[in-house]
Amino acid sequence: MADKPVQLNLSKGIFNKKFFPLVFDYSHRWEVYKGSAGSGKSHFISQKLIIKGLNDPGRRMLICRRYGSTVRETVWQLILEQLRFFQIEHLCSINKTERTIELPNGTQFIFFGLDEETKLLSLQNISDVWVEEVFECRRDVVEQLNLRMRGSKSNQQLFLSFNPISAAHWLYDFCEVNPPKNFLYHQSTFRDNAFLPAPYVESLEDLCRTNPV
Repeated sequence: MADKPVQLNLSKGIFNKKFFPLVFDYSHRWEVYKGSAGSGKSHFISQKLIIKGLNDPGRRMLICRRYGSTVRETVWQLILEQLRFFQIEHLCSINKTERTIELPNGTQFIFFGLDEETKLLSLQNISDVWVEEVFECRRDVVEQLNLRMRGSKSNQQLFLSFNPISAAHWLYDFCEVNPPKNFLYHQSTFRDNAFLPAPYVESLEDLCRTNPV
């Protein structure tokens, strides 16, 4: 399937304004997204990874959560939804058993739970990593994932996404006190997501009123 170019019909209007400047920005090794429910952060990361993968054949992108049992109903579905949105799902090789998706140009998405440590150690030539709901994970596991991004591919990146956390969580120190070098920290709320249905926005606004943080 490799080496089949696909040209996406992209327009600025398919992205939220808060995220659009980052679509083609690969200058940060760490891209960390903190956002409330409905902010669109995970939706955007899935868009960015697909676009990046289509623009650079042969990347190997690891997409993971703390537990393998949560992968299929979350990040797996997010990537599939975006492949359908871009109208290229039928051009991809999708292996539900192995939890892999290969784009027409040979770029691979590999889905794992971080509780599958033996399998993770065997992975080679990972070019990008996305850890969804990273607040579930230990810091040392995330730092090990950073070390697993090796190989010849340029613009290697590690994406982390999570909801707001307390100052006692390791992510607070990692993101706001002593971040690593080459680090982008993006913060958003549901108010930054122009694509939410009005009833859902109203429910979130009401929650902010009745249960302010």
